[in-house]
Amino acid sequence: MQRKDRERPKREQLVSSFTLVRKIHREDDVDQLFELYEVLIQENTDTDSPGDSVAAISAQVALLSRFAALAEKQRKMSDFHRVNTATENLINTIKEGSSHFEISHLASAVWTFATRGITDESHLIHFEREIRSRDSSVFTNGNIAMIVWAYAKAGFHAPILYKKMRDEILARDLSSFKVKEICDILWSYARTKQTSAKLFAALKMEILRRDLKEFDEKSLINILWSYSEFGVNLKALFRTIKYEILQRGLPCFTHRQLAQIVNCYALQNTSSPPTLRVAPDLYKEVSSELLQRDGFAKTKNYIREIFKAVGDRIMNDDLSVYEPVQVVRLFWAFTDAGLLTEALHHKLSNQILLYNFPKLKDATLEELVKALEKNHFKAPELVAVTEAELVRRSEAKF
Repeated sequence: MQRKDRERPKREQLVSSFTLVRKIHREDDVDQLFELYEVLIQENTDTDSPGDSVAAISAQVALLSRFAALAEKQRKMSDFHRVNTATENLINTIKEGSSHFEISHLASAVWTFATRGITDESHLIHFEREIRSRDSSVFTNGNIAMIVWAYAKAGFHAPILYKKMRDEILARDLSSFKVKEICDILWSYARTKQTSAKLFAALKMEILRRDLKEFDEKSLINILWSYSEFGVNLKALFRTIKYEILQRGLPCFTHRQLAQIVNCYALQNTSSPPTLRVAPDLYKEVSSELLQRDGFAKTKNYIREIFKAVGDRIMNDDLSVYEPVQVVRLFWAFTDAGLLTEALHHKLSNQILLYNFPKLKDATLEELVKALEKNHFKAPELVAVTEAELVRRSEAKF
């Protein structure tokens, strides 16, 4: 049954709902939350139409989110069983009254399931059917984005729902969607492998029409990842985003984000080697930026393309301009990733041998030891010098 002609809540109901929900979100006292919960459950039991109240429904969904968060984060707390029971009761109450829900309540409910690790498929199935029964033309852009994101986050396969949402998105003016909504939609369809050529092409054109300065760093990477999963006719989009990244400056991005950027561009090269064909200037800038950062070795993003770019830069550089900690950390990073080449091994180890070992910090020496323990190339001279320094420091303590 379509709900388009359903009576809309009155203004005073919305104000009451907003005030109550705000109180729930701000309340830190668990006992106070339980008092609200007990009142709502009792009210739901006493009324002839359970759940048929904007304020009650909004409060139920808000309480579900709070209790689910408590259950997830505080499993060892004394009230865990009580909170867990309340969470289950709220889920059942919400399911029973879901036919009375506004679409925003349905969206909030499935978002809570996805973000709080509520994995029972029966809940997701129930709400998926309820959402599909509604007239999608009354959904806000935010409702649509939240719903598809929630089902993707939960890893739930909902092809019929996704088709319904896709058709509704394409029927709208895409310029009315916010940046986050576009990114959430793209990510959701890419993650669930329910990519639509028509949807992705339309959103690509919308992105290209916009000023990319509106997109934060996370959004740009989200778009790159989503389209790298889709992988069709993307040169214009990837080129435009590359220019924005370089213009914005790589210091704006974290180590992890830089690795993700390189990986997305690398995926675009798999069908057209050599690897650096799509964005050689970007790879060069990223490798240079990472070499300037002391934490490169700690990223744990073992992407061959990013290590190759950094390795090529090292082979062409004069390592005497690097600090000892940087060279040791690079030696450890490539060894730990299993991507240390023989040529790179010789260059890095020879540079390390030139250092004054007694002046190396303990942490730097520890990283060197870890690298040597894992290194599959022979480095007898470096091992001997390192062992001698370890003995010297050990004896100096006595």
